[in-house]
Amino acid sequence: MERFANLFETLSKRLENDETFALRMRMAGEGKFKDFHGRNEIPALRAFLEHAEKLDVQDIAVRDAEARESVVSEML
Repeated sequence: MERFANLFETLSKRLENDETFALRMRMAGEGKFKDFHGRNEIPALRAFLEHAEKLDVQDIAVRDAEARESVVSEML
């Protein structure tokens, strides 16, 4: 649970700073990234991470807005 709380804290700060990024659970069948931009996306970010926690996801891919081709993996 703490790992998701820490990830939420880090990513919600980025949203508060009006940054854009996309997330995807690195699991079979998860092919699309979910885009997040700005403060209004904080509730959606919380819902995404709560869902990932329920599924016990071990790896979430983070893609910055400027890096459409490269993916940075966040190991939880």
